Amino acid sequence: MSKEFDLVVIGGGSGGYAAAKTAIGQGLNVAVVEGASELGGLCILRGCMPTKALLETSNRLRAIREADEFGIQVDEPTLDLDALRNRKTKLIDGFKEYRVIGLEKGDFELIRGNATFTSPHTIEVEGHGEFTAKTFVIATGSDERIPAVPGLANSPFWTSDDIVQMPSVPQSVVVVGTGAVGMESAHLFQGLGSEVSIISRRKPLVSSVEPAVSEAMEKRCTDLGINLVFGEGLQKVAHDDSGFTLTLSEGTVLKCDQLIMATGRAPRIAQLNLEKAGFKPDLLRIEIDQHSQTSVPHIFAAGDCASPLAVVHLAVMQGEAAGANAASLLSVKPLEATWNSRLDMFGIFTDPEIVQVGQTLDQAREAGIDAVSGEYRFDDQGKGEIVGEQHGLVMLIADRGSGEILGASGMGPHIIDYAHTITVAISQRLTIADFLKIPSYHPTLGEIWTYVAEELEDELS
Repeated sequence: MSKEFDLVVIGGGSGGYAAAKTAIGQGLNVAVVEGASELGGLCILRGCMPTKALLETSNRLRAIREADEFGIQVDEPTLDLDALRNRKTKLIDGFKEYRVIGLEKGDFELIRGNATFTSPHTIEVEGHGEFTAKTFVIATGSDERIPAVPGLANSPFWTSDDIVQMPSVPQSVVVVGTGAVGMESAHLFQGLGSEVSIISRRKPLVSSVEPAVSEAMEKRCTDLGINLVFGEGLQKVAHDDSGFTLTLSEGTVLKCDQLIMATGRAPRIAQLNLEKAGFKPDLLRIEIDQHSQTSVPHIFAAGDCASPLAVVHLAVMQGEAAGANAASLLSVKPLEATWNSRLDMFGIFTDPEIVQVGQTLDQAREAGIDAVSGEYRFDDQGKGEIVGEQHGLVMLIADRGSGEILGASGMGPHIIDYAHTITVAISQRLTIADFLKIPSYHPTLGEIWTYVAEELEDELS
């Protein structure tokens, strides 16, 4: 095995794999170092794909329970938990096989082990010795961030890693955290039949989207019977044969069969010894620019360890930029490949779904833009009324002066799928007037973007 490479990619998930493929295409001699015991990456093995497989079953159970609204009378559905696990496993095995083949049979050397920097151009991989590279891409992903709460560490709480194994469907569940994992977990178990509570330290319930969208999700959760506890943090955990007893900061006590900690993720970088590579000590996240370049010029980064938004499409964009720019750096050419933070897109697969694309109204105004917004509800839109959406809405954000579309936010049935329409609009810098020239098929849910655009056009004029 070669000991010297043009590029070493540390991490073989979505961002690292994209970087390696891109660099190979540029003619570089590449190695990928992967320390996980199982190949595939977080998204395939424990993140996006298994959770969405489980949510699909949950959503269908919920739809059956709500079928009487559409004139259908059915008995209470029952869940075959073994069949659910088997379906999920079969799907994930297929997704994993594709990635494993790509890693094991790619035109790069795959080195299995954890990497540690010993100098800016040298790493040591456990069981394999030292390797030298002219450039690096760090794509080591992230780990669950678990707070230090008395009694928590000694209790059998679940994280997202446990949920995807679906050990059981508890009678009652408390979820701590209201990000994507927290909200999806709450809707997953509510749909499967559990009694669910969500603990949120503050309002809004979902802080990453427009306040009106978060308020709509609060109403949906209330309709579903999900108990929302605001303004309190988890202070103490006790567990015995009867379940969990949770003491909150304002004295509230909750009991449940299962506690789910969904308190975020932290970049997995502590083991890399980055100070030896030239980074400042006590780094919490690797900062990258639009070229995926770090403060150490020959080291690039991609994905959860570096991205301001931990989503797969940005990890891939960052990885592709990193791989291309590593080649440019070695050829003494300007770094031209970029990932575009304007195209941020964040989705939560609740029922209905939540999406945020581009800038929020506050973010645009904080950037010095005279921004305006428009809003339209699904219960006043033809297809939205047909499918029975009661609380959902969409918002568009635009520059008052130019009319350029800056962002969008919404909650609605399958809204993440047709929010790509707005991603295209932002990518091409379309104005509201430009956007309204594009026809939408009637009646569709996606047609609602034209409704809110018409509302916003009146505001702009």
